[in-house]
Amino acid sequence: MKKLFSSIRDSLSFLFSSDYPLEKRITYSMVLCAMGGELIGTIESLALKLSPIAIILPFVSFLLHFAVSFWGRKIKSSSAFAFLAIFVSAVIIFPLMFFANAGLEGGMPFYFIICIVSAAFALRGKRRIILFILLLFEYTGLFLIYHYFPEIFIPMTPEDAFFDKLCSLIITCSILFFFSYIVSKQNYWDRKKIKELSELYEHQANTDELTGLCNRRSFNNFLKLAILTLGDTEKLHLSMFDIDDFKKVNDTYGHPYGDFVLKDFADILKEQEKDGITACRYGGEEFLLLIPKKNKNDAVEIVENIIETVRKKITLPDGSYITVSAGFITCTEEMSYDLVLKNVDDNLYKAKCAGKNRVVF
Repeated sequence: MKKLFSSIRDSLSFLFSSDYPLEKRITYSMVLCAMGGELIGTIESLALKLSPIAIILPFVSFLLHFAVSFWGRKIKSSSAFAFLAIFVSAVIIFPLMFFANAGLEGGMPFYFIICIVSAAFALRGKRRIILFILLLFEYTGLFLIYHYFPEIFIPMTPEDAFFDKLCSLIITCSILFFFSYIVSKQNYWDRKKIKELSELYEHQANTDELTGLCNRRSFNNFLKLAILTLGDTEKLHLSMFDIDDFKKVNDTYGHPYGDFVLKDFADILKEQEKDGITACRYGGEEFLLLIPKKNKNDAVEIVENIIETVRKKITLPDGSYITVSAGFITCTEEMSYDLVLKNVDDNLYKAKCAGKNRVVF
């Protein structure tokens, strides 16, 4: 009994797992549901004391579907499994059972709907079109045969036919609901994955890979918007930093060590990213810090604290320390985007010429 329950749990986890192709899970669910329907059909035929063929055929079909399901779990080709399983069920087994269950008087026409839906969900390309046309012609032919030659079908009493239709309706509705649930789950997983990939690509497009700060492109867009919405508050400030003698660091200790210095400085800037303050790696060893909603003195103090923190925290192997220079400006509504960047760059140049390790505003 434990093995049976374990097998059921494994099957359910397979059917609802996004690790497996949708067409394979749809086909497998169709096969499992067909097995359940055939088992019920066998019991129903025994209970209704139908003809031996009406009892033997669903049981043989159950065994055949069991073999197909076992093979389907082993084979890697989802399309081959889907095509073979649907072909065997839709083209061979269900039409035979249509003859053994009183044709249109019984419940087999409901199962024909399952075959069409399974082909639509589980097959791809030409196989889907070919099988759909084949099934359409075959089932149309079966209906015509029943209409003109009803005597070749194994009959049922009206009461037996009613219960057969009722059971077939319940089974068919359950299977179609199951199909719809699997497809809706797959659509949910697909949408979630697309959203995650979209967010990942957007993050990669707007983020500097080395430091994790926003890159020049995304910062430029943000700065343009900030300038346009500034008004006359004069509470938007921009500071441009440059790591002093950074070329010497690379030449002396190598570019990998230079990357560590860049990341350490970026981490110091990240600590300031609150209350709308935004840091950016503008290029090479140049960084920008946008400071909104602050008075000029408070904004300058933030920049001075960054310069002091760098001098204390980032040291070189020879015991010396890293310093940074900074240019600072307060944006006004008369300034264009280009003028803002030019002014802050000019102040940075003045800081470099004045001896470095300072801010000019």
